[in-house]
Amino acid sequence: MAISCARFFRAASSLAIAAVLAIAATTASAGNWVGYMNVFQNASGTEGAYLFGSGWGVSDLATTVVTSNPGTINGDELVLRPNFNTYTDSLGGTNVDRAYWTNSSDGGATPGPLGNKWMNANTFVETANLAVPSYTLAGTVTSNSLNTSLYTAKAFIKVLDPNNGYSTELNDEVTLPASGPFVVTSNLSLYQGMLLQVGFSMNGLNANPADAVSYGSVGVSIVPEPSTYALLAFGGCAAAALRRRIRRANA
Repeated sequence: MAISCARFFRAASSLAIAAVLAIAATTASAGNWVGYMNVFQNASGTEGAYLFGSGWGVSDLATTVVTSNPGTINGDELVLRPNFNTYTDSLGGTNVDRAYWTNSSDGGATPGPLGNKWMNANTFVETANLAVPSYTLAGTVTSNSLNTSLYTAKAFIKVLDPNNGYSTELNDEVTLPASGPFVVTSNLSLYQGMLLQVGFSMNGLNANPADAVSYGSVGVSIVPEPSTYALLAFGGCAAAALRRRIRRANA
């Protein structure tokens, strides 16, 4: 054990340091998932021209979150769904509201059966003053009934530049699979001091709540990034070494 741990210390030291940095990067906002919605024109059921973006409550995005380990996002479970509330708000709104948010055929006198704006709903945690060389978002899709002909769910790592109008400097993303693991890894060495965002997006038309069941949802569970496992093993070797020293002292 002594020999294997010694080898492990040498091999894993850099990974352990990386894990500490990665954990520190999430601590400031871990468990504090926030929402942001980007709204686009409906271009025949696809993303059209950008209209506006604003902060939204996570529940308003139709995302639910179960936090597992305070201080880190590891183990958190999320369920991502298409957005319904803009369609719902239009039901009691003016003709203009109904014509804007639904595909009304009579100028908004009655709402249309479908939504009429392309929604990019983002659920994420963020860290200001980025100071890590890389980041990995890894997890597992635990359930998936999403109608993928209409909606796309993605995992992403983004970097925004606060000194340049919060322009998007990096956007690494993967479409979530039907089931099983997913991973996004980003090299952040060029973006130190900027704003890091890590999370998930749901993309598609704002939905009629009557279609909630047929449109489905995606459930995800976040797992520690690979370097975190190295940190845990690193700690295990240290504990084993301490126990050996205690036994020798007692003898």
